[in-house]
Amino acid sequence: MGLLKALFGLGGTSAKKKSRRKGKRVGGGFVPTEMSGSAASIVLTDIDGAGGDKITENLADIFGAISDVAVYRRTQAIKLNPKAPLFNALQEGVRTGAEWLREEEADLLVWGGTVDLGTAVELRFLPVGAAEGAVSTFGPLDHLTLPIPMPRDLYKLILVSAMGALLPVHRGARKKLAAVLEGEMKDLEKVWDSPPHLEPPHLASCLTCYGNVCLSLWRVGAKKYLAKGLKAYQEAVKTIDKSEDLLQWALAQNHFADGLQMKSTQDADPDALAAAAAAYREVADALGRDNYPNEYALALINMAMVLYKIGNKETTPARLKESAQAFESALAAFDVELNPGRWAEAMNGYGTVMLALAERAQGPELAAKAVDAFKQALDIRKKELVPLLWAQTANNLGAACFALAKRQPSPQLVADAQKYFSGASEIYRAAGNQKRVIVIEKNLQRVKQMARGA
Repeated sequence: MGLLKALFGLGGTSAKKKSRRKGKRVGGGFVPTEMSGSAASIVLTDIDGAGGDKITENLADIFGAISDVAVYRRTQAIKLNPKAPLFNALQEGVRTGAEWLREEEADLLVWGGTVDLGTAVELRFLPVGAAEGAVSTFGPLDHLTLPIPMPRDLYKLILVSAMGALLPVHRGARKKLAAVLEGEMKDLEKVWDSPPHLEPPHLASCLTCYGNVCLSLWRVGAKKYLAKGLKAYQEAVKTIDKSEDLLQWALAQNHFADGLQMKSTQDADPDALAAAAAAYREVADALGRDNYPNEYALALINMAMVLYKIGNKETTPARLKESAQAFESALAAFDVELNPGRWAEAMNGYGTVMLALAERAQGPELAAKAVDAFKQALDIRKKELVPLLWAQTANNLGAACFALAKRQPSPQLVADAQKYFSGASEIYRAAGNQKRVIVIEKNLQRVKQMARGA
């Protein structure tokens, strides 16, 4: 029981809850039945396409080697709609996968299908909460594509890709899982010394997934993996002919820019942040709104967020205005129904930029735009589904209501500011984020002081 507490953060005794799982346990480390709902778990779907059954059995054996992670097989496949644009088809698949994750009470869904007339398999990794916008290193567009039969010396890459996708959403002791993952990564490094011969698109997908795993490890404090991840993404970009596989190039370039943001944070390097903005801009320009509207919008959203970080440290509002324009262009191109989580993230970001600009202006117009943006984001970020994301936006909305009330006095705005600050504080307190609670409570006292003076 002590080991389980350490790995999965299990607490005291709770009432047994009848499992809704449809998947059959096929592997993983020992996890007692009464604890399985709280342990880290992976659901493996059937791989779609000819020969999918054999590939699925192979994957079950590979994932079964992960210690202290339960692996379940769901005998259903997610089939991509061949008539829909890829982004649309993937979002349909993600919605189905998210529902299955809820049913199985699991942390990660591994799914995919055979491609290229059955000569290759495309594996995808869906972490819990990703459909609602939770932070994740692996996104819907990420895939690991391998020839059939899958090379045995790349089994380890399949394993670490699943673990890397699982790590950021693991609800227990992430550093324990990270230590296991680091051990697997050391074994995998031998493969890169003399990598197997792969077609360029397959090699690029392998390098990109390896980079993703490195960034997942960086998120939990393994700083040395950032340089490894950046190198992998750069190699992936070099491997791809942009004119032949634009989406794969854009995916690797986007991740490279993500890594540059992390480098900026780690090294306090403003040049890395500027390089990240330039990389996102290059992706958006290459994709174009007409051909790939949603992918184009995602690149603009990423660029806008970076420009906000840059502009927030500058004395002039030029970068903030550029960020606002990028958000507006992205939101105009993006289909909210296809990816509501990312749309809400963008709307929350847009509100943040409007609020920053409002602080540098006298009138109420910009603050009013911030309030409206945060309210629209909360229409998607439901408290019962994604409480921490709800708290993030609710806190922002409290600040926007307070800023607007200072410029346009209103008892309702003051009351709303108190409501949203209080709600955010409650969520963060429950999550153990005391630093955030202290900041919010200080802001809440300022609002209460305004209410008493009204």
